[in-house]
Amino acid sequence: MKSLINNGINEKINITIIIIYIMKNFAYAQTPKTTDQWTKLSENLRKKKIIDEISNNDELKEFEVSQASKDGQIVFKISKSISSNTRGLLLLSLEEQLKNNIDQGLTVWLEPVGDRSKLRNLRGVKITSEGN
Repeated sequence: MKSLINNGINEKINITIIIIYIMKNFAYAQTPKTTDQWTKLSENLRKKKIIDEISNNDELKEFEVSQASKDGQIVFKISKSISSNTRGLLLLSLEEQLKNNIDQGLTVWLEPVGDRSKLRNLRGVKITSEGN
């Protein structure tokens, strides 16, 4: 019985060590950088490439490219509300699509949206970002 317990403990320790090793590898992994091909494009051409890439996907028809910077930060505006669990998966798949088809250094962001809570708005509570 004692050897079974020790084996179980050793197995848990080994799994923990493996998980720490994997997490450490991800933490130290190099973030992909955008290519010269991407950085040499004007912002309008970068936006056009993104629009062309997402135009065939009906799930992304509400997405509008707000910004496409040289460093690969792509900021989208969404015209309708999408539930957070659906939005998260959609953004991850969109980022993967853009990385695979346009440039490995691209990162997807959403433009911040103001507070839509009707209750807080009725009470007169205003939430603003810094600098406003």
